[in-house]
Amino acid sequence: MVAIVAAVASFSHMQEVALMAGQSEVISYLLPLSVDGLIVVGSVALVDGATRKGIAWFSFAFGVVASLAANVLSAEPNILSRSVAAWPAVALLLTVEVLLQRRKA
Repeated sequence: MVAIVAAVASFSHMQEVALMAGQSEVISYLLPLSVDGLIVVGSVALVDGATRKGIAWFSFAFGVVASLAANVLSAEPNILSRSVAAWPAVALLLTVEVLLQRRKA
């Protein structure tokens, strides 16, 4: 559920930033899918344990950083707006970490 909320919230932020950056409308819809897809692949690889951890962590972390940046860039320039916009990426990061810790136990 956390991943779904994070993806929906960050999708619109990333799409907005892509449009602000002069990307076409088609690209503005595809770009968030590439970022969220990278996060999904990295998180699944981390949780299933079958993939080398280094590349899985890099993929996951790079996707989260890209999502976090887009979320913050789309927000009004004040601390409250930016904090709220940053939340989806932070929630997803913490969720994956909790799942990893649970798997190790």
